Amino acid sequence: MKKFFQQLFSESGEASFSRLGAFIALGFACGWVTYLVFHTHLLPSLEGITLFIAALYGLGKANETLQRLFGSK
Repeated sequence: MKKFFQQLFSESGEASFSRLGAFIALGFACGWVTYLVFHTHLLPSLEGITLFIAALYGLGKANETLQRLFGSK
């Protein structure tokens, strides 16, 4: 599938759950915030949504970093 979306929008890395999860969460968050803005006419607080998206990507990066430090088995 186009080399898994060019290794999921590459950063010269491989596609992983953290990248895919962050991409899906970002799409959902954009849709949710748009929905809220249209119905309430107010921009909601974005701290929680930002932390959620960053946590998905950060967990994958932390795992990758630990594997590089201690060697993968």
